[in-house]
Amino acid sequence: MQTFCSCLILLSFIYGNGNSSAMTCALTETYETSVCIENTYTDFNYQLTSGIIENSENSDFRIEIKLCETGTSSTACRCLWISNKAPACKSLRNDSTCEADKSKMRFSLLVKRIYTDIQWISFKQNYAPAVLKQVALQVTYPAKITGLRVNGEAVNGTHLADENQEVNISCFFTNGSPLVSIRILDNTGHTLSSTKHGDGPLALSLGVYQCQDVWPVIRCEAAGSEINRSVAILVRCPPQLSYMNTQVSDLRRVQEEGLNFSMKAYTSDIRKCLMTQVQSRASAREVKCDVRGHPPEFTLTVRVFNESWIREGIWTLQIMTELGASSITFQLINSTG
Repeated sequence: MQTFCSCLILLSFIYGNGNSSAMTCALTETYETSVCIENTYTDFNYQLTSGIIENSENSDFRIEIKLCETGTSSTACRCLWISNKAPACKSLRNDSTCEADKSKMRFSLLVKRIYTDIQWISFKQNYAPAVLKQVALQVTYPAKITGLRVNGEAVNGTHLADENQEVNISCFFTNGSPLVSIRILDNTGHTLSSTKHGDGPLALSLGVYQCQDVWPVIRCEAAGSEINRSVAILVRCPPQLSYMNTQVSDLRRVQEEGLNFSMKAYTSDIRKCLMTQVQSRASAREVKCDVRGHPPEFTLTVRVFNESWIREGIWTLQIMTELGASSITFQLINSTG
C-alpha cells in the first residue's frame, strides 16, 4: 500500500493538478516587458540555466507556463523532464504551442488584450514552486468607432431633420492601446470635438439648420480604426435649384443635350417638371426631368428633345415635390440666328 501511494504522489507531481497550478498573477520584483500586437502569434523563450539541467539528472521536475487573464492564472503549457530523457511538452490551450530541449523552452501564443502576464514556474518534488521568469504584456490594438447616433437614433449615411430642429451627435467608440484621439469633424476637416478618454460617447450639439444653410457631413474617426463613420445631415425642405454654369443657355444645345441645374435636396423624388415662358400667355407645359446624384447634391437635367414649342426667350422651370414647388428662371438664346 505504501508503494502504491508513493506512485500516486509522483504521478501527481509530474503531471500536475489543479492545486499545484494555482499561482498569483502579481508581478515579481524582476520581470520583462513585451509589447505585442493583438491577434498575432508572438514567440516567447526561456533559456534553461545549467543549474536546472544538472539538477534534473538527480530528480524529475516540470516547468509550467502560466497565462494571466485579468488577474486569473491558468496553465497554458507543461513540460516534463524525467530521468534525464528528452523533455516532453504539452500545450493545454488551442491558442498556443510549446516545446523544449535541453537548452531552451519555447512558447508561441495568439495574443489577446485580456492577457496581462506570462510566468514560467518550476515544480520539483520537495521544493516550493518557483517563478523562473515573468513577462508583463503590453498588448497594442487599434481604436474602434462602434456607432454614430443623431438625436439618439442610429444612422447609416444620412439623417433627415426638420427645419429648426436641434441636431445632436453622439459617437460611440472603444479606444485603443496606446490611446488615440477620437474626433468629430465637419466636411472641411475641422475638428468639432475630440477626446482620448473613456469608451464614449463623444457628444456634440450642432444647433439647428435652415433650408438655405450648408448642410454638413459629420465624421467620427480615430487613427487606426478599421471603420470610421459619417452622416450627412439633410433638412426637410423643398429643392433648391441653382445654375451649373450660366443663366443664359444656347437653344440648339439645350434641344440636343438637355439643360442641367444643380439641385440641393434631401430626396431625388420629383413628381413633375413644368416650363413656362415668361411674358407669354401660353400655359405651363410638362417636360421630362432626370435626377442624378446622392443627397443632398443632385444634378437635374431637363429633356426637351424635338419640342417645337421651345424657343428663344426667358423661361421658368418649376419642379413639384411633396413639400410644394421650387422654381428657377433662365434665358434661351439662338446663337445660330
